Amino acid sequence: MLQIRLGLMAVMASLTLIGCNSQDAPKSSQSPNSLATTTTTTSKTVSPSPETTPATTKSASNTSAKAIAVGDIKELEGDTICGKTRVIYAYGETSNYRVYICADAKDPDRPRYYISRNKDGSGGLDLEAMNYNPQKDGKIEFNNDGYIYTLESPTTQNPEPVLRVTFPNKKLNEEQLLRYLTRSNASKPTTAATDPLQYVLQNRESLGICKGTFRDEDGQRGMGSKAFQLSDRKYLVQIMCFLAAYQGNFEYVLWIDEAEKPRVVPLEFDTFQEPKEGEKPKRITERSIAGLPRVNVRSQTITNFTKFRGVGDCGSSSLYKLEGDRMVLQEYRAKFACDGNYVQDFPIIYPQN
Repeated sequence: MLQIRLGLMAVMASLTLIGCNSQDAPKSSQSPNSLATTTTTTSKTVSPSPETTPATTKSASNTSAKAIAVGDIKELEGDTICGKTRVIYAYGETSNYRVYICADAKDPDRPRYYISRNKDGSGGLDLEAMNYNPQKDGKIEFNNDGYIYTLESPTTQNPEPVLRVTFPNKKLNEEQLLRYLTRSNASKPTTAATDPLQYVLQNRESLGICKGTFRDEDGQRGMGSKAFQLSDRKYLVQIMCFLAAYQGNFEYVLWIDEAEKPRVVPLEFDTFQEPKEGEKPKRITERSIAGLPRVNVRSQTITNFTKFRGVGDCGSSSLYKLEGDRMVLQEYRAKFACDGNYVQDFPIIYPQN
């Protein structure tokens, strides 16, 4: 009996050892072209479950870095994949894929279309940027139902660019670029000119923003300074001039991407001064507003709440709407008396019935 028990224990131990050493076969990774199937005649996409893709999947060709071939888009002269009314803006090639970034012939400096093709001829992907600019700092980026398709460009900071797909759950699929072509007469260097917030901050003094009130320590921390995209070529840029004890001081500009150099339009805000006894509040116009502003991109409005003192028993609330290149006051409420009494809604100053 003892021998039988010892024999059974040996068999169980060996099975346990085999179970510990065996591993599941790795799941197959998705390719940048197999993630979605889209044609130029429809915007409908079919995307497989991203959970089947490892957190970061790189092609085997990435195991050792290869020198990238950089050239002019003229090397593809005669290639009509973009269509008759479009031009090739940039081109990227990996071991498995060819990616064409196309632009409308009437607007050749703005990428709009992403066309990728499998080298084995098995299929591809066609995307169109409808209401945003895919050109980013050092890369071209297209969004498609939560998937982000990125074609990096070679730079001194990034000598080994990749073709990347970012899944909705932030997992990645990358392949190193072996060839990158761009239009030398149209491609612009990726500088602050392509970043609205950085452009305004770097040119703040020449643009006359926050004159004599800007605090470098607040600017370096990036506190309160933001850029809000209103349309393909227009951003609302918020610059915090300084941060006080309980609220900030802000100025706003419109950053409009036009021609070779962006156009910057300073915005002004109407407000009301505390009236003298027996008088009505006086309407004034200023470049800056103090308080806790909130930007609503969809409605293109700014709401602002201002405390006249820290305890908050007096102050104002205002609503502005962007109309063309102007911020137009829609409503202004204020309680000027700092008397320790708190009210739910400040009395309305503008508009008056």
